[in-house]
Amino acid sequence: MMALNKWGLQNESLIEALESELPPQSTLYWLLISICGAIAWVVYITYYNSRVIGIVLTVIVNKFIKFGHVNIGEPNSAL
Repeated sequence: MMALNKWGLQNESLIEALESELPPQSTLYWLLISICGAIAWVVYITYYNSRVIGIVLTVIVNKFIKFGHVNIGEPNSAL
């Protein structure tokens, strides 16, 4: 059940709007869901791997440095 706002229009979320316009059995519906999931997964893996590589490189470089401490952080990649 959807609530009406002060202008008499229905407030619905993006997911509710997609479900009302595209039935869940539609291939376009699943295409949009899979593309959004893939984008979120690639962004997550990219940032996670960047942090892990920075930590591993810091440990490796600090094994070879006799004096002081080196902190690499996370490498940046610009597209």
